[in-house]
Amino acid sequence: MKSRDLYTRHDLIASNYTVTELSNGKFLHQFTPSTTDTTYQFEANGSPIIVEGERYNIGFFVDDNNNNIIELSALSKTSEVSPMFSYAYSLQLAREDHIVEKEKNDSRVTHSASDGYYWGKKYAWRMFGTVISDNAFFKYLKEINHPTVSCVTNNPDLPYSSDPSTAYKEEGLEDAMRNLISTAERVTPAYFKSPLYSKKFSIKGIKAITDKK
Repeated sequence: MKSRDLYTRHDLIASNYTVTELSNGKFLHQFTPSTTDTTYQFEANGSPIIVEGERYNIGFFVDDNNNNIIELSALSKTSEVSPMFSYAYSLQLAREDHIVEKEKNDSRVTHSASDGYYWGKKYAWRMFGTVISDNAFFKYLKEINHPTVSCVTNNPDLPYSSDPSTAYKEEGLEDAMRNLISTAERVTPAYFKSPLYSKKFSIKGIKAITDKK
């Protein structure tokens, strides 16, 4: 399953973890975050995978029976995140998708800037910011006054769509993100701070990096 097909949740504290044997020889693993009664589950062997009280980033899909099924390749402990390794990994994923995403940006984002290349919001985050949440990415860029321009985005699958938005200048985006991540210091098991940004933010482990919000 492609990463963008998964829903994501970050910094869940695992509780009520159970492992139940199934008739197919596998085991059903289930847990709920400590702050909600939402159940997440996956099938695996009988060995414990989740640690009670540990913080996790997860990627999951909802099956036909409305169960939240975790993709094991998108399950990672928040406490084991290596900021610069995650950042390098996110850049590599973006480079692999660059041609496709640029074609989408060129055809769907319209603006009047002539001083360089600009990415629409969604594409700017996909290309440079998926190591953090899209919300943190946009707030950080606003704080550092990264160059933007008003734009209009269109979805070719919706013939009458035309939405006002913001596009971000490509020049400086990679450096801005590298500076943020390289100066990040862990302040809690799940969050980091940087002198470049006023708010705490989470940095994703490589298994949790996805271009889906």
